[in-house]
Amino acid sequence: MFKQANPVKTAWGSLRKGFVAVAFFSLFLNLLMLAGPLYMLQVYDRVLTSQNVDTLIALSVLLVGVFIVIACLDLMRMRILGRLAARFELSVGAPVLSAAMRRRVQGESDAGEHLVEDVNGFREFISGTTLIAFFDAPWIPIYLMVLYVLHPLLGLLGLVGALTLTIMALINNSRARGPMEQASQARGRSDALFNTSDKNAELVHALGMKSDLMRRWTALQADAHQYKTRASDRVASFSVLSKTIRMGLQSAILGLGAALAITGESTAGVMIAATIVLARALSPIDQLIGQWRTFLAARGSYAKIKKLTEDYAEAPTNLNLPRAFKSLDVKIAQAGPPRAVNATIRGIDFGLQPGDVLAVIGHSGSGKTTLGKMLAGIWFPQRGEVLLDGSPLSKWNNEDLGKQIGYLPQDVELFDGTIRENIGRFSIAIDDAEVLRAAREAGVHELISSLPDGYETRIGQGFFLSGGQRQRLALARALYGDPFVLVLDEPNSDLDAEGEQALRDAILAAQARRAISIVMTHRPATLQAANKVMVLRDGNQTQFGDKDDVLKVNRRNVLATPTQPGAAAPSPRPANEIQISGAAQ
Repeated sequence: MFKQANPVKTAWGSLRKGFVAVAFFSLFLNLLMLAGPLYMLQVYDRVLTSQNVDTLIALSVLLVGVFIVIACLDLMRMRILGRLAARFELSVGAPVLSAAMRRRVQGESDAGEHLVEDVNGFREFISGTTLIAFFDAPWIPIYLMVLYVLHPLLGLLGLVGALTLTIMALINNSRARGPMEQASQARGRSDALFNTSDKNAELVHALGMKSDLMRRWTALQADAHQYKTRASDRVASFSVLSKTIRMGLQSAILGLGAALAITGESTAGVMIAATIVLARALSPIDQLIGQWRTFLAARGSYAKIKKLTEDYAEAPTNLNLPRAFKSLDVKIAQAGPPRAVNATIRGIDFGLQPGDVLAVIGHSGSGKTTLGKMLAGIWFPQRGEVLLDGSPLSKWNNEDLGKQIGYLPQDVELFDGTIRENIGRFSIAIDDAEVLRAAREAGVHELISSLPDGYETRIGQGFFLSGGQRQRLALARALYGDPFVLVLDEPNSDLDAEGEQALRDAILAAQARRAISIVMTHRPATLQAANKVMVLRDGNQTQFGDKDDVLKVNRRNVLATPTQPGAAAPSPRPANEIQISGAAQ
């Protein structure tokens, strides 16, 4: 069976050639780093003994040239890593966003996860000094060999020091990994509460919950800081210990070199050169220990985004189907939110033809919103199918299906951008004529035209829109592109009388274009535009058919206009009438 490649793993693998180039530069850079010890060796053993100034000048000029080359090589590898980091971020950004949205659609999300920070954090790891230390670490044996060439005892001392620091790094990883993961989880819980409280600040203020939520958030923060402090203390302890050992090793090799020079087994130049070589050999290990938290955080971020894109991988591309224009058939035996144990709706069976307007009515919790998400292709039934022109919605390409459907959710959200972009669904090539048509049909063109910047007015930068205005803009967005199926979930919950009329006109205009409209509603005024009615009760379809046939079983005329002077009062409501009051699910 074909298994789709993970985009995060693929993006990381695509950096391989760049890493090879960095390793190539690191090889020459580390070899040239030996110029310093060699210079000191020559100065102490040749220049000082010969008192030759010309030799000193020549060696110094040569060393300056080497240092210039080292600076260029170091700059080149840092610039390469910076570009590799940008390439990785650009490669995984869209797949991570796509996977996060698929997870949200499937009813799962973690408000405490900061996926953008995870991507940015791993990018900083690629371009930072921690990764450079990993590229320098493989050349440690070269420096140890140089020490061995200078004197076997010096090489042995360097080897013992390098092994000691390496073992400390491994122990550091083992001891800090657990607390770091616990700190990340605790921080996720505190951030989730913070985000939820911030998003619902008005509700928190109205219900007097601020103090209690602040105490709870502080307690969660304290837990997170406790784990983070534990991890930081362990890393800091090893970092300080490694620095102390490294300084001790440098003093030890200086003393050993001096002892060898006194006994005549080496020279003063060897003593100084060995000290410099050992410092260079131990520097990557010491640097890794000091920045181990950065490495652990980067590894955790990589694992998180990789798992996300694996668990919510992009679905295989379906065959491109022609634009729908024939029918919408619904046969749902059982359906509910993804991964839900219980079914929210069941026994749904109806069909609609071009020009039909279906009003779905029922109590709060009757399943209207769930049905709307099934009809919009957001969720799919566990048992049954929703067919558009005879093809199940699950067989359509998501982008193609989105152009066939105009969806207005119960909770309206607009995006940061201009009104034109919001109505045009942020398409690369927005059809301005279509934006204008959709705005006119939604009855919001006059409002937009009255704004200082018109359709270029930016939403999300201090510009305030009322609930009704946002709902009408969202209706225009649903109408954009002349979709064949309109799914409107409580589209008039925030509308005034003028907005109600605009909604009816928009539904009638869609009907005239032979589109299919489904309206989840509990307001009688919306039923005036419908020619079919469905009644949902406790998730079950209890009635479906022509509006007059379904509603004539009720003594109360739900389509009656407000009582006019002299009009007869409505008759008392019988016990068996259809209940249409209540908020939508």
